[in-house]
Amino acid sequence: MADLNAWNDIVSKLESGENIEWIIFGNWGGSGSEPESGAYCEPNPPPVPVEKRGIILDAGEAESFMHGWSFFGGFGTAKCYAVRIWTNRRIFWVTQYDGSTRLSSTRRHPENHMPSMPGG
Repeated sequence: MADLNAWNDIVSKLESGENIEWIIFGNWGGSGSEPESGAYCEPNPPPVPVEKRGIILDAGEAESFMHGWSFFGGFGTAKCYAVRIWTNRRIFWVTQYDGSTRLSSTRRHPENHMPSMPGG
C-alpha cells in the first residue's frame, strides 16, 4: 500500500491553471459524522489523525496525510477517506458505488460547461 498516493490522484484530475486550496477529511470509508479512528481496513496508524478530521486544512498541510492510500478503489468496503477538496475552479468529493470509489467534482462558480452525470 506504500506506493498509493491520494495527493497524486487529485493532482492528476486538475485542469491547466487549477490548484488545490483547501481540504477537509472525513472518516475512513465515509463512516460516521463524528471523527473516529479504526474503521474497517483503515491503515494503522491512520494517515489522517482523528484531530485533523472535520477541519479545513490548507493544501500544504493536507498533502502530508495523503500518502499510502488512494481515492480509487475496487468493490467492497471503501478504502479511502471521505473528503471535500476546493480548488480555485472546482469542488471534489468521493463518489462510491458498492465500495468502488472515485473522485467527482462540480464547478465552484457558475460558468458555461457541459454537465456530466456521475454514477454506475
